[in-house]
Order: sequence, then structure tokens, then C-alpha cells
Amino acid sequence: MDSIWAPVVYLSQIYYFNDSYTMSNEMIIAQATVDSLGNFSFNSDYLPKEDHLFRIHLSKKGAPPASLIIGGKEENHLFIVANNSSRVVLHNEDPGRLMGSMKIEGYEPSKGLREVDQIASYADSTHFNGSSMKREFVTKAIQEKLRFVADTATHPLVSLYALDKSNFESNFAVNQAFYENYLEKWEEQESTYFQTFRSRLPIKKATNWYYYIIIGFAFFILGFFLNRFLKYRSKQNKNQLESLSVQERKIYNLLKMGHSNKEISEEYSIGLSTVKSHVSSIYNKLNVKSRKEAMDFK
Repeated sequence: MDSIWAPVVYLSQIYYFNDSYTMSNEMIIAQATVDSLGNFSFNSDYLPKEDHLFRIHLSKKGAPPASLIIGGKEENHLFIVANNSSRVVLHNEDPGRLMGSMKIEGYEPSKGLREVDQIASYADSTHFNGSSMKREFVTKAIQEKLRFVADTATHPLVSLYALDKSNFESNFAVNQAFYENYLEKWEEQESTYFQTFRSRLPIKKATNWYYYIIIGFAFFILGFFLNRFLKYRSKQNKNQLESLSVQERKIYNLLKMGHSNKEISEEYSIGLSTVKSHVSSIYNKLNVKSRKEAMDFK
């Protein structure tokens, strides 16, 4: 550090990879003072039990604490993976650079993250400031290398961090099979990092058709059997109606119109007891138990 930097280091917790370069005061969870020898430390006891992505940064004197410089010798931040029991050690190997030459030791996932950063930054090195064709070739090679790291990494955050650095949204169409296999490999990961990653992949839209086909097929089968059942019931009801005698059909027609037994008796000039006998026989043949069920019989 030289005199332009405030001797304070800030620690921010990053919940989503697409917030890696977003900065606000609310994201800062701790700060530590840098001593005269350039040393600082954070207590990890209050960090989450599970691994999360964190960002360490400094700010220039007079600048807001929540300020980032991306790229160049004055790049003022780096990323680590940590939890409440991890130990991460930083060493600056180049006095001419602030964070760009930082070496990470201790917790292996943080070391893996630093290796990914070094691969991703290779395209910006002075060795490839040539033609646009050369830069495009180098960029594609680096993206392929990052996908290889993502595929072989054993730690989920390191793997996903490498994939995030590979500009995956732009090359999804060319490498769709890779991403399908990748989602299957890490399907049990339910962190906010993986949830956001899945939502950003176009593959999500394609997989929905699989469920639509299943649902459509289920409705087809249900409709088929329902139609068969209704036809069966209709045929059964027709047979039951045909089992009624001529007199019972006449009485049944008045019964469906809501006529009482007395009204039916007067309409056909038959005794009330005879009407009741016919109504009982109608109930039995139609397999109903009440006047309402008889009236609703289709």
C-alpha cells in the first residue's frame, strides 16, 4: 500500500455471482485496520457455517468505502470462499500491485478461486494486445479452460465460479450438452448461487416442455377413461329406463316434473296406494333412494 490508500480493509458477503461487482455499504459486513507492516485480520466466528463467497477490498483516501476498481494495477479487491471455521491467508507478492498479485494460502476453495481469477485475467494481459482475431482466439481458449475447471472442480462454489467467469450465457447454444450434464451433476445443490445460475440458463425453458408433454398425456388418458365411463353410465341408465313398464314411465315423467303422489293419482285416476307402489318400483329399477335422486336421474 502507498499513501493514496486508506488503511482499512472491508469484507463483503456476496450472495449471488451476478452481484460480484455490485457494491453498496449494506453489503459490507466487517472492516479491519491495516497496521504499519501491512497486516490485517478478520475474525471468522460470525461467518455462516456453510461456504459462501466473500469479497475483500480497500478504498482510496477520500473515496467512499463502497467503491470498486476493476482491472489494472490499482484493482482494489479479490474474492475468497470462507465459512466460520476456515483460515485464509493472503500474501502480496508484487509491491507494485495492490491485489492483482495476491497469493492465497490456507483454505483450499479460496486457493481454487484465485486460480480461476488468474485464468480469467489472462486475456487482459499485455501479451495479447494484438489483433482482434488473436484476442478472440485467446478468449475462446480461456473460456474452454474455465469450463474444464468447472467440470473437474470438486468444490461446488469453485466450479460455479469458473463457469460464471466463462461467459456461459453467450456460449450455451454451442455447449448445451455440457450444461445439461453440469446441471445433473450438481442437481442437489440448492444454494442461492446455484438457484440463480439455473434461472439464467436458457435450458430451463426447454425442460419445461417435458413436463407439459407429461401433463398433456395425463389429461388425454383421464379424458379417455372419463368418456368411457360416461358412455357406460349413459348406457346403463338407458337400460334402467327401458326396464320401466309403460305405466311406470308415465308416472316417472310426472315425478320428474315435480308432481306429488296425490297429483299423479288424480292425473291418471288411480289409487294413491297404487301410485306409491309404482313409485317404489321405479326407485328400485333406477337404483335411487329418494324423489330428488329420481328427478336428477339422467
